[in-house]
Amino acid sequence: MPKVSEAHRESRRAQIVDAALDCFAEKGFHRTSMADIIERSGLSAGAIYLQFDSKQDIVVAAAQQIIGHRVAELQVRLAQPPLPTPDEFIGVVMDGLALEIRDSRLLVQLWSESFFEVDMSQLVDTVLVRMLDTVTEFLVRWAAEVRHLDDASAAEWGHTTAPAMLGLLQGHILQSALLPGFDPTGYRRGVRNLFS
Repeated sequence: MPKVSEAHRESRRAQIVDAALDCFAEKGFHRTSMADIIERSGLSAGAIYLQFDSKQDIVVAAAQQIIGHRVAELQVRLAQPPLPTPDEFIGVVMDGLALEIRDSRLLVQLWSESFFEVDMSQLVDTVLVRMLDTVTEFLVRWAAEVRHLDDASAAEWGHTTAPAMLGLLQGHILQSALLPGFDPTGYRRGVRNLFS
């Protein structure tokens, strides 16, 4: 039997994760069954279970994929001068999320699950820590380049401000999920006002 390449394996896993995200966006996490994911993916049950043991495993892979994509997008943007403003930083994250998960209510569902499921709690913690690290790195750099703080002051300001900036990202997600007529452009203008 020929060996399956790592690239093929990763491609197949991404196909399954994308199918699951489509189902979650349409039906919600709880109402989506493995049968739904199998049907949407176009793969056999055996092909799915060869990659993932359960729907929970697919959710973990989806979260890792999503945060990986956001961090990669941010790294690309941060490498291009000029350094983005904090509201542009939020825009990069939120625009990418909107394209990949299509419905921010899914993230709110996952957050609520983390109160009751240990695996989900660990997953949410991992994602938030990774995003907090990325936000901190950006803010330290922004403080040095835009606010013209010395290295020590920029590091202190960035580390102190990062949890609030992460809260602004979470606030964007919550408001877009819960408020009818949420205006992302207006929200980002508000962020710009806070940092100006």
